Amino acid sequence: MKKYAVVLLFLAVFGGLIFYRMKESEPTLANGPATEELVVRTVSPVIRRFAETVSFAANVEPEETAAVVAKVPGRTVLTVLVNEGDRVKKGQTLATLDDSLLRQQMAQAEAALGKAGTYAATVRSDFKRIESLYQENVVSRQQFERMEGESKVAARQVEEARAALNQLKITLGYHTLEAPVDGVVMARSVDPGDTASQSPAFVISKQDNVTVSGGVPERRYPRVKVGQSVEVILDAFPEEVFEGVVSRIAPSLDPATRTGKVEVSLPSQGRIMPGMFARVTLLLGERESLALPMEAVGRMAGAGESVCYVVSSDTALLRKISTGFEQNGFVEITGGLEADENVVADRSDKLRDGTRVKVADR
Repeated sequence: MKKYAVVLLFLAVFGGLIFYRMKESEPTLANGPATEELVVRTVSPVIRRFAETVSFAANVEPEETAAVVAKVPGRTVLTVLVNEGDRVKKGQTLATLDDSLLRQQMAQAEAALGKAGTYAATVRSDFKRIESLYQENVVSRQQFERMEGESKVAARQVEEARAALNQLKITLGYHTLEAPVDGVVMARSVDPGDTASQSPAFVISKQDNVTVSGGVPERRYPRVKVGQSVEVILDAFPEEVFEGVVSRIAPSLDPATRTGKVEVSLPSQGRIMPGMFARVTLLLGERESLALPMEAVGRMAGAGESVCYVVSSDTALLRKISTGFEQNGFVEITGGLEADENVVADRSDKLRDGTRVKVADR
């Protein structure tokens, strides 16, 4: 009997505990599941003006580069008159080559010209005499024509000797390397005593203007025009904005990247040097669109789609939206949102689709 009494007592206690718990939970069940409201701020989309731009980054390059190559390779370099970094003028002597052999040839050519001239003068005098005698019928026509032919041959020999001498004078000029343009010596590859080769002895760049070239995506490429103003920022002068213009546009796109090459020219001002790193921004137009603060827009994990939370009936609803430009702390909204909707202003890790919220600014 004692055993049955203990079992009954245990069942009575266990049943009492169950009854107590049921009574305790009745108010909660009657009012529905307990939920914690998240306090949020909301904003509505606003109309903002967005500038449509395209940017690229590249190294600064000289506007023009001229390579100075010896036209008479194999000659010994006698003197070099400039160093890298020197500014030079067009026609300025950069280096001289050994011309001793050529000068000997010129002396021989001058002697040959003198000899040919003397012979031509003698033949010309004889021809005039024979011509007078022929007119008086003293000499035969055969003698006249023979002398006339000798006179022409002598004159032609003079012209050939003079042409040979002139050619040597031109070649003599090739023994002096001159600057073809005004600019800065970017590279020098010869020293006195070297043997001139067909490789560039000097590289000279014009640096009054410099250029920056980069690729523009196919979708925006047709809107780029020659003469269009651009903004250029240099890492060397991060606080300054330089103004340039589009100077060249490639006539075709790169089929691999679907971009077209655009060249921008800007004054160097004596400060912008080739090799500096530049960022170029082209303004293609402006438009007005709905916009949200960047803090209100997020990315869906894995998909990369733009999303925000729209507040409706005190509930945060996840909304996929289409976005465009991001400028000055705002994101352009191109679809998925109306102007009169309220959007959670600050994203939070606690915010989920369907979360109950309380708007703080109400």
